[in-house]
Amino acid sequence: MVGYFSISAVYAEEISIPIPQGDHTRELKTVIEWYVPINHDIETGDVVTWINDDITGHTVTSGKGIGFLGNPDTDKAQPDGYFDSGIILPGKSWSFTFKEKGFFEYTCTIHPWVERSITVLEPGIDVSKDIRISYALIVTIITAAVIIVGTMVVTNLGRRYLGKNPE
Repeated sequence: MVGYFSISAVYAEEISIPIPQGDHTRELKTVIEWYVPINHDIETGDVVTWINDDITGHTVTSGKGIGFLGNPDTDKAQPDGYFDSGIILPGKSWSFTFKEKGFFEYTCTIHPWVERSITVLEPGIDVSKDIRISYALIVTIITAAVIIVGTMVVTNLGRRYLGKNPE
């Protein structure tokens, strides 16, 4: 067909998501999330490639994990069947093309406390890839706010006390 093209093919990008070193270690979950986004925003038609930089195999399986508080001995991941990489060995990768918009949670069925997500938007919508709100940023903002407000309260109390009891 002459003149026919797919919009998703025009806008499609290839996005790489690392499976970081230590991702299999449950105790490092919160530390890793300081450096690895738990959600990626992409557009329909984009190809996402997960690269296993860890020392053990992982899966990228759509569905819910058990969360940080889940018990890996009794709780299991709940795949939903949308995508499943099978086991990705260390140094290997797996790719998936997202053909429909939506919010897709995924987990590792071997390490079900690992939970991340992909938000798929319509092509052409301006999605800022430079701004990332992470737990680390939220904690930093809250900590800074508490320090600033605390300093203001202590300063105000000090002025009131010194105003009533000058020495």
